[in-house]
Amino acid sequence: MDLGLRGKVVIVTGGRGAIGSAASNCFAAEGALVVVADKLTGANDDGEQTKVNSSGGQYFRFLDLSDELSIVSFVDGVLRDFQTIDIVVNNAAIFYFEPLEEWNGVRPLDDHLRVGLLGPVRLIQEVWRRSPRSKSGCIINVSSVAGHIGEPDAFAYTPVKAAQKGFTLSCAIEMAAHGGWAISVSPGHTWTPVHEDRARLEGVSRNEYERSSANIASTMSGRFLEPYEVGEIIVAVASRIGKPLTGQDIRATFGIEAGGFNLSYRTNPNSGVEVGGDEVWRLPG
Repeated sequence: MDLGLRGKVVIVTGGRGAIGSAASNCFAAEGALVVVADKLTGANDDGEQTKVNSSGGQYFRFLDLSDELSIVSFVDGVLRDFQTIDIVVNNAAIFYFEPLEEWNGVRPLDDHLRVGLLGPVRLIQEVWRRSPRSKSGCIINVSSVAGHIGEPDAFAYTPVKAAQKGFTLSCAIEMAAHGGWAISVSPGHTWTPVHEDRARLEGVSRNEYERSSANIASTMSGRFLEPYEVGEIIVAVASRIGKPLTGQDIRATFGIEAGGFNLSYRTNPNSGVEVGGDEVWRLPG
């Protein structure tokens, strides 16, 4: 199936992260021209790279979403080099998990807001001001299932993830008259370097780590999402086939909300064993 992305100019913020890198690769494979935007630079990054061709490619550009001047400079550079912006994937995020009473003021929430909401809003504002036709394109906001069901000690993370869905609705309304669309994608537990480090520190394999993780036991597939699986979803809904989904939040969670938490609970009397509280008993018959 041709997704119609060849030659489209795509910005992926947090493009050096696991999901950002995966999405960038998937877009490039479809022939898109991907601007990989991040504060993190790699050994092969060339900030002045401007080569554009019809076969797709990835082009790194520095972007600090917490810095107003960085956002303005970034958009100016992208439009100078590519003349247009068709798709924006707001993927950049930070992660701070700690009990609320241990915070020093509200700095953690402020940091999350700057990167996860205020920065993306300012980026889209600048894109629309400088390139009005971008409203006929697509915006994908990468949120999280945490914005739906919450996580422990996530007083900075969860509120921003929930707010991103409201931002998506506002974008969808504004873009509708121009033929554009906006969608949020909420991944569940995804295998990233954070989990790789934790498994290594615990001295276990990925399979062992997954089997011992309560959050993975709550899914229907018993494993983490792969970043490329999330990337493929992002690319699909950013293409023409995603337009009817405008304003929606796409949950990719391996069924956490659909009953993954209750897979071990047996309600059929003929199933033999019932588990309740700390007791295990044999049902009659």
